[in-house]
Amino acid sequence: MTDLILWRHGQTDYNSQGRIQGQVDVPLNETGCDQARRAAEDIAALGPTRIVSSPLTRARDTAEALASRTGLSVEIDEGLAEKSFGDWEGLKAADIKKQWPEHYATWRAGGDLPQFRIEGRRHTAERVGEALKAIVAGSQKDDVIVAVSHGAATNLGATYLLGMDAQQWFGLRGMSNCCYALLRTNKRPPGWAVVTWNAGPPVDSSPLGRILG
Repeated sequence: MTDLILWRHGQTDYNSQGRIQGQVDVPLNETGCDQARRAAEDIAALGPTRIVSSPLTRARDTAEALASRTGLSVEIDEGLAEKSFGDWEGLKAADIKKQWPEHYATWRAGGDLPQFRIEGRRHTAERVGEALKAIVAGSQKDDVIVAVSHGAATNLGATYLLGMDAQQWFGLRGMSNCCYALLRTNKRPPGWAVVTWNAGPPVDSSPLGRILG
């Protein structure tokens, strides 16, 4: 049995302002640093044996909060990076909705928008999901793995592990800043069970903050 903890990074200024981050390398703000320290206490109690992080600073610094409590080192995996939101990165969702209402509706419905250089949901799900599978495959049977990533990446990667079509299935609510999910290997299909989702003391007050990176 392997436990996989999917941990979203702490708050950034882009989160608090309602801006889409995507792969823009925005650091944690003061609130985010405090969230990471508090959440690390909870996650350390789950007995992690391995920490793997997205290369983006906000995820790495969140991971380091746990590393400092556990003595574990932080590994970096490019596959855990956030979904690219292309030309919309740095913009506020409300402004996108006003300027491109039809395209905004397509995005919210899960459709692809290659004209804005936005990474498709299925592509993100497969990229992150395969990275998570490789991380688990390279671990010991009873490991407790913490994968530190981002809002869309975490949601879509979990969707992929659960065998669902990311283009059509929206059964997982967005993860709040610095909250986490616990997935556990299961002998029955799809091979994973969701033990808990969006756990942790921090609360994300931004209405779209759960999906903005």
